[in-house]
Amino acid sequence: MADPNPWFRVYPPEIRDHTEFDQNVGPKRMPPRNSRPIAYFMLIFTMDLMKKFVLETNRYARNFITRNQHNISNKSRVHDWHKKGKLTLIEFKAFVAVILNMGLIKKATISEYWNRKHSSQSTPWFRKVFTRNRFQLLLKFLHLVDNRKIAPRNSPSYDPTAKFKPIVDHFNLKAKKHYSPSQNLSIDESLIGTKSRTVLRQYIPTKHAKFGVKLWMLTEAVTGYCFHFNVYKGKRYDPTPAGELQGSYVVISLLRAACLLNKWYHVFCDSFFTSLSLAKRLLNLHTYTTGTVRSNRPLPNLIKSVKLRASQSMFMRQQEILVCAFKEKEKRKNVKMLSTRYNAELVVNRKPKMITEYNKGVGPNSDNAKSRLHFIQLLIDDLSEDHMTRNRVNIGVLNDEINNQNLRKLPERKEKDCCICSVRNVPGGRKRSKHICVLCHKGVHKMCYKKHSRRCHADE
Repeated sequence: MADPNPWFRVYPPEIRDHTEFDQNVGPKRMPPRNSRPIAYFMLIFTMDLMKKFVLETNRYARNFITRNQHNISNKSRVHDWHKKGKLTLIEFKAFVAVILNMGLIKKATISEYWNRKHSSQSTPWFRKVFTRNRFQLLLKFLHLVDNRKIAPRNSPSYDPTAKFKPIVDHFNLKAKKHYSPSQNLSIDESLIGTKSRTVLRQYIPTKHAKFGVKLWMLTEAVTGYCFHFNVYKGKRYDPTPAGELQGSYVVISLLRAACLLNKWYHVFCDSFFTSLSLAKRLLNLHTYTTGTVRSNRPLPNLIKSVKLRASQSMFMRQQEILVCAFKEKEKRKNVKMLSTRYNAELVVNRKPKMITEYNKGVGPNSDNAKSRLHFIQLLIDDLSEDHMTRNRVNIGVLNDEINNQNLRKLPERKEKDCCICSVRNVPGGRKRSKHICVLCHKGVHKMCYKKHSRRCHADE
């Protein structure tokens, strides 16, 4: 029986109309213009999320110390937890600042950030924010979920992402709340490199890290703004429905979760995701798609077998679906593309328009690296400011206590010339103090003691 919708060859330039995109796009619920970077950061990383981190980190630290109190060695840094006190909101913001700064300043190990042995490697900012032990304790106890509420590994309801699922759900919710993407979207996989022993770890040889946790990401093509992402849990915990390609399942799932179906959005994706069946399903859901296609997937035989010379192309159409074969250079294989959005058109160097637009859609976005760096630097300053101010106040109080311990008040009305600020041979230059240094017994004002102590200890 003949196909009621046969494939037929088309030639550029082809003219066909497409449904116009009429969604409102751009930022939503933004802070006032020219606000500090922290105001934008707090749209996503909200105060409620920070409070949740503080609550669960303190809970886990308390439970850990109680459970292991007889097994903790005398030299363990865990003993410092009670000395410094539990984690506070101000301290957690500074902790986030340190993590962000570690992303800008790369070092071989965490302890290297507190290196004092080699002046060429010194980064004093980290020491001003935290001691090394305190930072590593916070890193050790960092939690977002109460462990007692997580299903055990052998349970049917076990979820390998349970410990960080709240932050994934939180991000996806806030990303949609504060931005509406433009028409062109991109779907791809990303990898967070890790050496952890976890069922989530995947091997992707084409990625820089190669081993890590795989994410399925839906982003705006022009800016790279991540609108929704899912963590891939592996075949056991994240199976693909029978009879369906994994790539198609991922695309439909992401668009449905992001509430972007039936709005004539346009999705760019690579050959792992693209297929004729996906293109037809998305058209029925009022969504365009453009992407490369693998040769082993259903395509017209002529497109699969055509012999092309350099810069030659061939187009075939079946209703709204256009497929193309193109050879860029003589020694390269044909590139096979599919689109429900573009027509058979050629642009610069006789390259099909769908290919040039695809390269824009999945290529590097318009992010300005210098602007991003400056934004993060300002954000780090804002996040750490309150904690560092408190540290300076505490150090000042401590210095006053030390000063008071090394000063002794003279009895009754006795006074001595201050050894720092008093000058006898100048009219009005004589300055008397009611305090003396307990080490050298010279008169000295409280405000002059810091300068005097350097001389006094140097003379010892």
